[in-house]
Amino acid sequence: MEERVYEPLGVRLVEHRCENGLRLTLMPKPGYNQVFAAYSTNFGSIDHRFRTADGREVRVPDGVAHFLEHKMFEKADGDVFRLFASRAASANAYTTFDMTTYLFSATSHIAENLETLLDFVDDPYFTDEAVEKEKGIIAQEIRMYDDNPDARVYYQLLEGLYQRHPVRIQIAGTVDSIQAITKEDLYTCYNAFYHPQNMHLFVVGGIDPEEIAAVVERNQSKKAHRSGRPAERLAEGEPDPVAVPRLEKEMPVNMPKVYVGYKDPDPELADESGLRKDIVTTLLFDVLLSKGGSVYRELFERDLIDQTFGWEYDYGRGYAHAIIGGNTPDPDRFLEVLSKGWEKVRSAGLREDEVERSRRRLLGQFVKGLDSLRFLARYVPSYHFKKMDLFATVSVLRDVTRAEVEERFRLLVRPDREAVSIVRPAPA
Repeated sequence: MEERVYEPLGVRLVEHRCENGLRLTLMPKPGYNQVFAAYSTNFGSIDHRFRTADGREVRVPDGVAHFLEHKMFEKADGDVFRLFASRAASANAYTTFDMTTYLFSATSHIAENLETLLDFVDDPYFTDEAVEKEKGIIAQEIRMYDDNPDARVYYQLLEGLYQRHPVRIQIAGTVDSIQAITKEDLYTCYNAFYHPQNMHLFVVGGIDPEEIAAVVERNQSKKAHRSGRPAERLAEGEPDPVAVPRLEKEMPVNMPKVYVGYKDPDPELADESGLRKDIVTTLLFDVLLSKGGSVYRELFERDLIDQTFGWEYDYGRGYAHAIIGGNTPDPDRFLEVLSKGWEKVRSAGLREDEVERSRRRLLGQFVKGLDSLRFLARYVPSYHFKKMDLFATVSVLRDVTRAEVEERFRLLVRPDREAVSIVRPAPA
């Protein structure tokens, strides 16, 4: 086992690699009773084309990663959720564009719950009948997203930004695509990506790292894991220009919604350089769009935004984009004011005091996040797969210069990288 200590943050990490290749990151939090455990695979909704270890090229239906996540909880002897509940644990799972995570939180029976987590994820059980039944359940979930204006304006924007990359497709797939999913597809994806060398276990809270590592090693040593390597992903070859600069849809909403997206010209973020780029981008939009930011003030003073206004910078394998928006009474006026705000930044740059204010705010938010086990269980696995050190955030954020932030603005916030998504109220 290897230990890393971040003295200023009061963070101690113990890292361990099991004999089968599974990576463990253990983070003891003295004084905490609760424990979070997150068992993740580097496999998400965008991974629908790949080459298996035996050389076969495979294309699976859209939505298969999310479908697989649903079915992992169902076993021949019952529902895994009930087993966790019997030991006072709360279990859950989620699928993103590029990873799938299974997790539990508990204050007791930690070793037993950890064994349950490892055992059910390591032992898939799919039947034709169960797969067919699940299609109706997930189809209903997809229809709910299709009827949700927030989800619709978001995915419509991704369709505008990307021409080919599967990030433009809803994580759950479509009602039509999931009808094509078979039991064999689930096993193919499981065998391709639920491989110890493609997985990560993170445990944080009131734990003894050595005891947890011993539990995991014993558990994994009893299993006949596959040899070889995980599957090789096949890239989509996304063209540089945005797909459609503007998309609109009418839905039964009281107020219009507008999202503006910027397609990053360099979408590959990994290692130290990727972390720095993430932090520079975060600092940029916090300066401009947080309460008190210059562009935020322009929008707020003209009553063009409400509490739904926000932004995010998201990235993964082959994609990266910034998204800005929320509810607005006048989407076209919103876009006009936003564009004028960008022009002011281009001509005048950013003030040093604005950058410093946002730097201090982001440092405080990050340090506060270290007290949240849920925050850590969400981000440590994601940064692990991106080969980034989440806990280097503070040192990098302190080091970023105003010149870097301004250069990032010039590279990313450009009219030729922009797409707009609007949802307007349907006529009565």
